[in-house]
Amino acid sequence: HFIAFPAVVAHPSPRPVLPEDVVNEAVPGNIRRGEHFTGYLKRFIEYLKTRLREHKACSESPTRFLYDLMQGTTIEQKTLKFFSQRLSSLMRSLELADLTKFSPVAVVCEFATLVATYSKGFQIIMEPHSAVGAGGVRHTALQFCCLDASIALRPIVKGGRYRSVVITSGTLSPLDMYPRMLDFHPCLSERLTMTLVRECVCPQIVTRGNDQAPISSQMEVRDDTSVVRNFGGLLVEMSAVVPDGIICFFTSYSYMEQIVSTWNVMMDNGQSLLSKVLANKLLFIETPDPAESSISLLNYKRACDLGRGAVLLAVARGKLSEGIDFTNHYGRCVILFGIPFVYTKSAVLQARLQFLSDTYKINQREFLTFDAMRTASQCVGRVIRGACVYRKIGCP
Repeated sequence: HFIAFPAVVAHPSPRPVLPEDVVNEAVPGNIRRGEHFTGYLKRFIEYLKTRLREHKACSESPTRFLYDLMQGTTIEQKTLKFFSQRLSSLMRSLELADLTKFSPVAVVCEFATLVATYSKGFQIIMEPHSAVGAGGVRHTALQFCCLDASIALRPIVKGGRYRSVVITSGTLSPLDMYPRMLDFHPCLSERLTMTLVRECVCPQIVTRGNDQAPISSQMEVRDDTSVVRNFGGLLVEMSAVVPDGIICFFTSYSYMEQIVSTWNVMMDNGQSLLSKVLANKLLFIETPDPAESSISLLNYKRACDLGRGAVLLAVARGKLSEGIDFTNHYGRCVILFGIPFVYTKSAVLQARLQFLSDTYKINQREFLTFDAMRTASQCVGRVIRGACVYRKIGCP
């Protein structure tokens, strides 16, 4: 799919991305001296600490946050807007050798600048962590969430630099969703259909297991013993007949961990399901740790190169589901264990769904379905990388 539309250019901006008028504006006089700026910064950090000690979930607009900040610390919005720029200037003046020590302070200053610059399309969300950290302290996460994706694209389409912009991808369907979400009007939209009649591609949707029991990843039934057993049986059978590499995508890390743990103790003819998979191929698992996932990917490819064959268990929306191509023997089969719908009880997602509904009239079901299909396409697309290379695609 591709969408073409007339656009204009934006001038390069520093990070964090700020409007042109803010970039060219002079730093306020009350923070030009280093000691004055650090005094304001200390007051701002103390205010954040006070808010985080409340340990309660809340969601508020940047305007409301700035009002409460002004009442509690007398720090004005204009002063806050230049925190990031002033910190960079101060560190350059001090000629500091190791800037990594000041990364946490830089994050706080960037947050201050962004919250003072942008009001529409953003939300401040605070969520207490359920787990207790070191020393019995329960931490609270403060997130400055961008709910409007069009803000990132606006400098490209309305900045004046480009005469035209072409957006092309295999996961743009449905075409009418992106112009609504990104707030632009395409002058040309074209959908190039893909044929699945080639013998080298074999897509299948699996709805029942060998025992004819329905299988599904819906929340109500995905933990049923028959569903988990049939998921494992499907992987055992595929690993026995498909050569080289197999990639399996789960809907989340927690669900993958739960399924793999169950396979390890679920017996079938005296052997666990996991042991049967390991008898056919080596097994590698993606984890939330990027370094560990990179090692798993490297060893997975090595096993395929040596002819041993391997199974890679990964997660939709994880590192391995985007940007990595499993070409040729690295991906003879891809299995999606369920459609990857996003966790709907997330406070950030709820805020975004409300914003899309109020601003662009996109209802919740429409967006969630669109996002799930887009993510599934990303997963499947990891192995469709050649006109003649054979692939099998399965989705229980």
